[in-house]
Amino acid sequence: MTEHNPFAKNAPQRAQQLAEEAIKLLKQAKALQHQAQVDAARVQGYQQHSDGLAFQFLAACAEYGEHSPQAGKARERWLGARNAIKAQFPRT
Repeated sequence: MTEHNPFAKNAPQRAQQLAEEAIKLLKQAKALQHQAQVDAARVQGYQQHSDGLAFQFLAACAEYGEHSPQAGKARERWLGARNAIKAQFPRT
């Protein structure tokens, strides 16, 4: 005697649904992984090219005052570096 499986006739449809869901989840995971890599590269870029300029700006503010030409130039260099990094590693 063979048992009748009520889910057997829906198995191909269910397999197709599961495959579509798996593909969707894989695409989402890849997008999240890509964004995490971009974020990590951005942080590294800030550390290498921007953080030191931020400290120079703060030092210029402390030594010459926030509205001094020295602080203004230091601020422009710092923000310019940050903007370049943001452009190189954009968030999606």
